[in-house]
Amino acid sequence: MGKLREKASSVRGDIPVDDQSFEALLDLLEVQDRLKSEYAGTLDKLDLQAAKEAVESGRPASTAVGLWLSEGEMGSAVKAIAELLLKRVPGEAASVQAIVDAWGSGRLKLAEVAKHMLAGEVSEADNLADEAGVDAAAMKTLVAWSLQPAYTALSERLIGEVDLSGWRAGRCPVCGSFARLGFVDRGGGSHLKCQFCGTEWSYPQGKCPFCGNDDPQLVTVIDAGKGKPFKLSVCHVCASYWKIVDERMVEGEVPRALYDVWTLMLDIAADRLLG
Repeated sequence: MGKLREKASSVRGDIPVDDQSFEALLDLLEVQDRLKSEYAGTLDKLDLQAAKEAVESGRPASTAVGLWLSEGEMGSAVKAIAELLLKRVPGEAASVQAIVDAWGSGRLKLAEVAKHMLAGEVSEADNLADEAGVDAAAMKTLVAWSLQPAYTALSERLIGEVDLSGWRAGRCPVCGSFARLGFVDRGGGSHLKCQFCGTEWSYPQGKCPFCGNDDPQLVTVIDAGKGKPFKLSVCHVCASYWKIVDERMVEGEVPRALYDVWTLMLDIAADRLLG
């Protein structure tokens, strides 16, 4: 993690956030890295063979394993991230503390929230927030940040054992999330990188990860500026966007774990363009 902080400092000038937010982002990555190590042992609970078979059949591994973390493990993770937010983001202290208190009193079941979120049942998760009297958006953010390192651990366990060469979708083969981040490696190969669990896989350059549109007349590519290794791609079929880092233009080494934060300027540009 020390190396990640050092590298993040080297690209600080490209990240359009204030210093307090920047440090909070790095602290979050640090907490998640620790949680990932703790979660690695929980993978022994899983049928990893079923996860591999799911990927090989064209389904994300998550469809075979679901949520394997206990209520206690979810609570511990949320509390760890909440402690960081209470320290670094005081403006959100009230909503964050309310979630921790609701879990501590038993009014909020975080594992149940996580299961609904993983299944895409957002309204069900919102209902649980309403019943517990907590802010739904803050709750979902805390749960998502707590789940990320678990699926990163799963990805790292599976990647060396599963052949992803046949994976053609814009959805992640491990967690099933749509990818809004890609990169071109130094050899010219095009890839997507999951922003949730970090999985990487080959994907045709210029093809929309969301709808599959690959008509170059219906995809606009916007260069981030002279000397910047970033490009913003916008699909005119589904009105989605995705970010590309061209590693052939990157001097030195920037860990791919930083790419999503490093390209935050593209998210801001896309919001203005499409919003």
